[in-house]
Amino acid sequence: HIFHLGYFCKVLINIHCHQQAHATGVLTVENVHFGQSAPAFSPWQSVGIHPWYFQAAQLKQATAWLHDMAARPETVAIGEAGLDKAIELTLDAQIPAFKRCAEIAETLQKPLILHCVRAYAEIIAWKKSWQPAQPWIIHGFDKHPQTAAMLLQAGCYLSFGAALLRENSRAGASLRATPPDRFFLETDAADVEIKTIYDQAARLRGIDPEVLEKQLENNWAQVFGPTT
Repeated sequence: HIFHLGYFCKVLINIHCHQQAHATGVLTVENVHFGQSAPAFSPWQSVGIHPWYFQAAQLKQATAWLHDMAARPETVAIGEAGLDKAIELTLDAQIPAFKRCAEIAETLQKPLILHCVRAYAEIIAWKKSWQPAQPWIIHGFDKHPQTAAMLLQAGCYLSFGAALLRENSRAGASLRATPPDRFFLETDAADVEIKTIYDQAARLRGIDPEVLEKQLENNWAQVFGPTT
Protein backbone atom coordinates (compact mmCIF):
# COMPACT_ATOMS: atom_id res chain seq x y z
CA HIS A 1 0.00 0.00 0.00
CA ILE A 2 1.01 3.63 -0.35
CA PHE A 3 0.31 5.83 2.65
CA HIS A 4 0.35 9.61 2.80
CA LEU A 5 -0.56 11.69 5.82
CA GLY A 6 -2.82 13.67 3.54
CA TYR A 7 -5.23 10.74 3.56
CA PHE A 8 -6.31 11.93 7.00
CA CYS A 9 -7.71 15.41 7.61
CA LYS A 10 -6.00 15.26 10.98
CA VAL A 11 -3.57 12.63 12.23
CA LEU A 12 -1.56 12.00 15.36
CA ILE A 13 1.61 9.96 14.99
CA ASN A 14 2.71 7.33 17.51
CA ILE A 15 6.07 6.09 16.23
CA HIS A 16 6.60 3.34 18.81
CA CYS A 17 3.92 1.21 20.42
CA HIS A 18 3.66 -2.29 21.89
CA GLN A 19 -0.05 -2.50 22.63
CA GLN A 20 -3.17 -2.01 20.59
CA ALA A 21 -5.16 1.19 20.93
CA HIS A 22 -8.54 1.97 19.42
CA ALA A 23 -8.20 5.70 18.78
CA THR A 24 -9.11 6.88 15.30
CA GLY A 25 -6.98 9.31 13.33
CA VAL A 26 -3.74 7.87 14.73
CA LEU A 27 -0.85 6.49 12.72
CA THR A 28 0.59 3.85 15.07
CA VAL A 29 3.93 2.22 14.33
CA GLU A 30 3.84 -1.12 16.15
CA ASN A 31 7.13 -2.59 17.32
CA VAL A 32 7.61 -6.25 16.36
CA HIS A 33 10.67 -8.02 17.74
CA PHE A 34 12.46 -11.25 16.88
CA GLY A 35 10.91 -14.10 18.83
CA GLN A 36 7.55 -12.41 19.25
CA SER A 37 4.59 -14.80 19.18
CA ALA A 38 1.70 -12.32 19.20
CA PRO A 39 0.40 -11.32 15.76
CA ALA A 40 0.86 -7.72 14.64
CA PHE A 41 -2.14 -5.41 15.00
CA SER A 42 -1.06 -2.28 13.11
CA PRO A 43 -0.66 -1.82 9.35
CA TRP A 44 2.58 0.12 10.07
CA GLN A 45 5.41 -1.63 11.88
CA SER A 46 9.02 -1.45 12.92
CA VAL A 47 10.89 -4.76 13.13
CA GLY A 48 14.11 -5.46 14.96
CA ILE A 49 16.35 -7.67 17.05
CA HIS A 50 15.82 -6.35 20.57
CA PRO A 51 18.64 -7.16 23.00
CA TRP A 52 16.09 -8.31 25.60
CA TYR A 53 14.73 -11.06 23.35
CA PHE A 54 17.85 -12.35 21.70
CA GLN A 55 20.78 -14.66 22.47
CA ALA A 56 24.13 -14.70 20.66
CA ALA A 57 23.54 -18.22 19.32
CA GLN A 58 20.41 -16.99 17.53
CA LEU A 59 22.18 -14.41 15.35
CA LYS A 60 21.86 -16.35 12.08
CA GLN A 61 18.20 -17.18 12.69
CA ALA A 62 17.41 -13.63 13.84
CA THR A 63 19.14 -12.11 10.81
CA ALA A 64 17.17 -14.29 8.40
CA TRP A 65 13.93 -13.31 10.15
CA LEU A 66 14.87 -9.63 10.01
CA HIS A 67 15.73 -9.77 6.29
CA ASP A 68 12.29 -11.23 5.57
CA MET A 69 10.32 -8.86 7.82
CA ALA A 70 12.26 -5.71 6.96
CA ALA A 71 11.48 -5.91 3.25
CA ARG A 72 7.71 -6.07 3.76
CA PRO A 73 5.69 -2.99 2.74
CA GLU A 74 4.15 -2.62 6.21
CA THR A 75 7.62 -2.21 7.72
CA VAL A 76 8.33 1.52 7.83
CA ALA A 77 11.36 1.34 10.16
CA ILE A 78 13.95 -1.07 11.54
CA GLY A 79 14.12 -1.57 15.30
CA GLU A 80 13.99 -1.72 18.14
CA ALA A 81 17.68 -2.35 17.90
CA GLY A 82 20.37 -1.17 20.23
CA LEU A 83 22.50 -1.66 23.29
CA ASP A 84 21.59 -2.25 26.93
CA LYS A 85 24.13 -2.38 29.76
CA ALA A 86 21.49 -3.31 32.34
CA ILE A 87 20.87 -6.86 31.12
CA GLU A 88 22.76 -10.14 31.42
CA LEU A 89 23.67 -10.40 27.73
CA THR A 90 27.08 -8.79 27.31
CA LEU A 91 27.57 -5.73 25.13
CA ASP A 92 29.96 -7.72 22.93
CA ALA A 93 27.17 -10.22 22.29
CA GLN A 94 24.65 -7.46 21.56
CA ILE A 95 26.75 -5.52 19.05
CA PRO A 96 26.54 -8.01 16.10
CA ALA A 97 22.72 -7.93 16.20
CA PHE A 98 22.76 -4.15 16.48
CA LYS A 99 25.05 -3.97 13.44
CA ARG A 100 22.79 -6.27 11.41
CA CYS A 101 19.82 -4.00 12.12
CA ALA A 102 21.81 -0.89 11.17
CA GLU A 103 23.05 -2.52 7.95
CA ILE A 104 19.56 -3.58 6.90
CA ALA A 105 18.23 -0.09 7.65
CA GLU A 106 20.85 1.30 5.27
CA THR A 107 20.23 -1.31 2.57
CA LEU A 108 16.46 -0.79 2.59
CA GLN A 109 16.67 2.94 3.29
CA LYS A 110 14.46 2.83 6.36
CA PRO A 111 15.05 4.72 9.64
CA LEU A 112 16.46 2.89 12.66
CA ILE A 113 14.63 3.01 16.02
CA LEU A 114 17.03 2.53 18.91
CA HIS A 115 16.76 1.09 22.40
CA CYS A 116 19.57 2.41 24.59
CA VAL A 117 20.29 1.86 28.29
CA ARG A 118 23.52 3.30 29.73
CA ALA A 119 25.18 3.05 26.32
CA TYR A 120 24.73 6.49 24.76
CA ALA A 121 28.47 7.00 24.34
CA GLU A 122 28.69 3.71 22.45
CA ILE A 123 25.70 4.58 20.23
CA ILE A 124 27.27 7.95 19.37
CA ALA A 125 30.64 6.30 18.67
CA TRP A 126 29.08 3.72 16.33
CA LYS A 127 27.13 6.42 14.51
CA LYS A 128 30.27 8.47 13.96
CA SER A 129 32.14 5.35 12.80
CA TRP A 130 29.46 4.01 10.44
CA GLN A 131 28.14 7.40 9.25
CA PRO A 132 24.71 6.01 8.33
CA ALA A 133 22.62 7.81 5.74
CA GLN A 134 19.38 6.74 7.43
CA PRO A 135 18.04 8.57 10.50
CA TRP A 136 18.62 7.06 13.94
CA ILE A 137 15.81 7.66 16.45
CA ILE A 138 16.38 7.13 20.19
CA HIS A 139 13.03 5.94 21.50
CA GLY A 140 11.64 6.49 24.99
CA PHE A 141 14.16 9.23 25.75
CA ASP A 142 14.25 10.12 29.45
CA LYS A 143 17.66 11.61 30.14
CA HIS A 144 19.03 15.05 30.95
CA PRO A 145 19.29 17.80 28.31
CA GLN A 146 23.09 17.38 28.29
CA THR A 147 22.69 13.81 27.00
CA ALA A 148 20.02 14.97 24.56
CA ALA A 149 22.41 17.63 23.24
CA MET A 150 25.15 15.06 22.59
CA LEU A 151 22.75 12.79 20.69
CA LEU A 152 21.31 15.68 18.70
CA GLN A 153 24.79 16.91 17.82
CA ALA A 154 25.57 13.39 16.56
CA GLY A 155 22.57 13.67 14.24
CA CYS A 156 20.09 11.50 16.16
CA TYR A 157 16.39 12.15 16.57
CA LEU A 158 14.68 11.74 19.95
CA SER A 159 11.29 10.20 20.69
CA PHE A 160 9.50 11.04 23.94
CA GLY A 161 6.78 9.09 25.71
CA ALA A 162 4.98 8.77 29.03
CA ALA A 163 7.98 10.12 30.98
CA LEU A 164 6.77 13.57 29.86
CA LEU A 165 3.77 13.14 32.17
CA ARG A 166 5.95 13.12 35.30
CA GLU A 167 6.25 16.51 36.95
CA ASN A 168 9.66 18.15 36.40
CA SER A 169 10.90 15.13 34.45
CA ARG A 170 14.24 14.94 32.69
CA ALA A 171 12.31 14.05 29.55
CA GLY A 172 10.32 17.28 29.78
CA ALA A 173 13.45 19.38 30.17
CA SER A 174 15.06 17.61 27.20
CA LEU A 175 11.95 18.03 25.05
CA ARG A 176 11.94 21.78 25.67
CA ALA A 177 15.59 21.95 24.55
CA THR A 178 15.12 19.83 21.41
CA PRO A 179 14.72 21.58 18.02
CA PRO A 180 11.18 21.23 16.63
CA ASP A 181 12.31 19.20 13.62
CA ARG A 182 14.24 16.58 15.62
CA PHE A 183 11.71 14.73 17.76
CA PHE A 184 8.74 12.36 17.75
CA LEU A 185 6.21 11.15 20.32
CA GLU A 186 5.26 7.62 21.34
CA THR A 187 3.35 5.54 23.89
CA ASP A 188 5.79 2.58 23.99
CA ALA A 189 4.27 0.08 26.47
CA ALA A 190 2.46 2.67 28.61
CA ASP A 191 -1.30 2.47 29.10
CA VAL A 192 -1.88 5.99 27.82
CA GLU A 193 -3.30 7.52 24.66
CA ILE A 194 -0.96 9.29 22.27
CA LYS A 195 -3.21 12.37 22.46
CA THR A 196 -2.32 12.67 26.15
CA ILE A 197 1.37 12.67 25.22
CA TYR A 198 0.71 15.27 22.51
CA ASP A 199 -1.19 17.54 24.89
CA GLN A 200 1.57 17.38 27.48
CA ALA A 201 4.28 17.98 24.87
CA ALA A 202 2.44 21.07 23.61
CA ARG A 203 2.19 22.41 27.18
CA LEU A 204 5.86 21.77 27.86
CA ARG A 205 6.91 23.53 24.66
CA GLY A 206 4.42 26.35 25.17
CA ILE A 207 2.80 25.98 21.77
CA ASP A 208 -0.66 25.37 20.36
CA PRO A 209 -1.46 21.64 19.96
CA GLU A 210 -2.24 22.17 16.28
CA VAL A 211 1.21 23.67 15.74
CA LEU A 212 2.74 20.57 17.35
CA GLU A 213 0.62 18.24 15.23
CA LYS A 214 1.73 19.96 12.03
CA GLN A 215 5.38 19.88 13.10
CA LEU A 216 5.27 16.15 13.79
CA GLU A 217 3.56 15.52 10.45
CA ASN A 218 6.45 17.40 8.83
CA ASN A 219 8.96 15.38 10.86
CA TRP A 220 7.33 12.15 9.73
CA ALA A 221 7.50 13.23 6.09
CA GLN A 222 11.16 14.23 6.53
CA VAL A 223 12.25 10.95 8.14
CA PHE A 224 9.82 8.31 6.85
CA GLY A 225 8.34 9.84 3.71
CA PRO A 226 5.45 7.99 2.08
CA THR A 227 5.59 4.23 2.70
CA THR A 228 5.10 1.73 -0.07
